[in-house]
Amino acid sequence: MMKPLAPKVEQLDPHCWRMLNHGFSMNSGLIVGEARAVVIDTGSGPREAAGLYAAIRRITDLPLLVVNTHAHGDHVFGNNYFAAHGVEDFHASAAAAEHLRGHGDEERQLVRFLEPEMALRQGPYSNIVVPSRIIGEAGATLDLGGTSLEVFGLGRGHTAGDLLVRCGRILFTGDLVEEGGPPNFEDADPFLWAELLERLELECRPDTVVVPGHGNVVDVDFIGRQLREMRAALREGEEIVASWPAGRVDPTAFQLEWMPYGPEQSSIFLQRLRELLP
Repeated sequence: MMKPLAPKVEQLDPHCWRMLNHGFSMNSGLIVGEARAVVIDTGSGPREAAGLYAAIRRITDLPLLVVNTHAHGDHVFGNNYFAAHGVEDFHASAAAAEHLRGHGDEERQLVRFLEPEMALRQGPYSNIVVPSRIIGEAGATLDLGGTSLEVFGLGRGHTAGDLLVRCGRILFTGDLVEEGGPPNFEDADPFLWAELLERLELECRPDTVVVPGHGNVVDVDFIGRQLREMRAALREGEEIVASWPAGRVDPTAFQLEWMPYGPEQSSIFLQRLRELLP
């Protein structure tokens, strides 16, 4: 029998909770109003989703909506479990929905060790649920009854379809901000991501509580540090890529110690620069 994976629950203010899913240290969120509640990201499959749903139901029995911050499997593969438990409204950007529809099966291997049923397309709740409520470029305000939240994007960054969720001073950023490990660049435009972080830093108040996609809760100063780190990596990365022979991508031909992201993500970062630079 599938064993649920219980998250660590932390209340951030009277209406908002952060739920740390232990498998990937991925943060889900819960915002509760008087009439309904919003779940931000549903976990990497039915095991995490079952634990997440049980934790939510200890807090509220209100009808639920889901917002997916982007289309990577560790954030969306719990959708089927929530749909089977009565959730009808799943929100995402158009780009995230398109990615999940076209490439969702490719994402399954990401979760194969934590959620084997999801990876193998076996057992209950292992289907991919693509959000049908599309958040446009203007964003949206969701009224939960006495509490409202903003769902909005700032452009391409970690993926082509990242969304953020803000309720008062609490800001859920998805993987646009990363505390639990280096940023993941596999689907990213690092140049636009840096511009996005600059805009995000300016939007935050000094007391903003930032819930990153993975890891511990941070503040606006952390966003500034991630921005400076990415800009430094871009400067050095452009020089390295310019030195490669035409048509070749050889991330093993130099030392990676200077890069802030570690060898694996540094290699991915440089390959993304090679693809994006003229």
